[in-house]
This record gives sequence, structure tokens and C-alpha cells, in this order.
Amino acid sequence: MNLLFAGLLGLLAGILVNYLADVLPTQRRLARPVCQKCGAGTAWKDYFRLAACRACGQPRAWRTYLTLAVGICASLALWLNPPTRMGYWLGLVVLAFLGLVVVIDLEHRLILNMVSLAGALLGLVTGTIRYNLTTSLLGGLAGLTIMLFFYWLGTRFARYRARKLGADDGEEALGFGDVTLSAVLGLMLGWPLILYGLLFGIMAGGLISLGMVIVLVVSRRYQSLTVFTAYGPYLVFGAILLLYFPKMLSILLGS
Repeated sequence: MNLLFAGLLGLLAGILVNYLADVLPTQRRLARPVCQKCGAGTAWKDYFRLAACRACGQPRAWRTYLTLAVGICASLALWLNPPTRMGYWLGLVVLAFLGLVVVIDLEHRLILNMVSLAGALLGLVTGTIRYNLTTSLLGGLAGLTIMLFFYWLGTRFARYRARKLGADDGEEALGFGDVTLSAVLGLMLGWPLILYGLLFGIMAGGLISLGMVIVLVVSRRYQSLTVFTAYGPYLVFGAILLLYFPKMLSILLGS
């Protein structure tokens, strides 16, 4: 019965992440969902039973089902092995928030200010529970400062790229949303753990980006200065390693 309850909570978390990812990037508020293809309003009963759009017949995106499945599996895993210093309930809430960040950033290359603001409050609560208020605030400040520096470097690169291409297409090597996300993750991880979280995230982003470049070069579709990817998921990956798999730090550092 306990596992059934955990699975149900995971399903509800997945539904919430899907709903927020569907409405916040386009409507910037809690509202009735609309079809992502034609923009027609979706009846609540159709939305929750995952029905196709009545106006254009567009089926629900595969992300919807994947998010639900991940939510259920993650909830069961947390129930069986609650993360240290957070426990099941806070662990599920934090994971749902991080999942929302990843979904929106992958689909829209966007980290919303309203999401970051809610994340800051959640991060402060999480960091205080895990350590204390001072450690949480120092982690948030470190995450903000470090990524502000990389953001500045990114703006310099964007200007150089625009000169080379002869036009500014609005692409950024690093968005300001990544800066605010790093501050939120810093509040959660605290000081000095945020340093390792950012390091793991940056390394993961570098490896994946290198893999993308190799694939594009082999397929002869690579063009210099044109490979960009959402960076939020990599930062979230680094944070998840340390929040939910704390032993990974000693393993990765060989200590």
C-alpha cells in the first residue's frame, strides 16, 4: 500500500510538471492549457485524460508520457531510499522543481524568472534544512557570482560571433536564466558544495557539446560557431548528483 501511495504521488508530481511546462512558457500564468500546435483551448477533462486536440487532432507530446513515467519511478525510488538531510517529501518537491526547469529549458531554451523566484524560496528552505541559513546563503551567492562571470564571458563571445557571422541572431552561449538557476542551486547545495555541483554540470555540458560537434562533423553538417544547447539541464544534473547521490562526490573525487 505504501508503494502504491508513493506511485500515486509521483503521478501527481508528473501531472503538475507537465501542466506548468505547458502553460508557463507561453502564458506566463496559471491558465487553461492550449494545444501546442494550433493554440486551441483544451478542456480540462481532455487534458487530464491525455486526449488529442479536438480542433486539429494533434496527439499529446511524448514528453507528457515520459514525465509521468519518470515521476512515478522517481517517487518510488525516493520512498524506498529517502535522500539524506531532505527525506521523501522535500526530496520529491525539489526533484519536481528541477524536472520543471529541465523540461522548459529543453523545449524553449528558457528559464523563467517566476520559476527561479519560486526556486529561490524552495532553495533557501532546502539549504537551511540540509545545513543552516548561512551555508545556504553563501552557496547561493557563490553560484550567482561564478555564473555571472561565465555569463559575462558568454556575452563577449556572442559579440565576437555576431561580428564573424555579420549578423546578431540572438543566440547566447549562456543565458541569464542560467545565472539565476545557479543561484537557486547554490541555495540548495550550500557552500562549498555548489562548487562541485557547478563543476560536474559544466563538465557534463562540455562532454555532451563535444559529442554533438563530433556527430555534426562526421555527418558533415557542422558549421563553426553555430552549436548551442540548453545549459540548464547540465547544471541540474550536477545538483542532482550531490543532492540525491551524495556518495558520488567521494567516488568522483577518488576519496
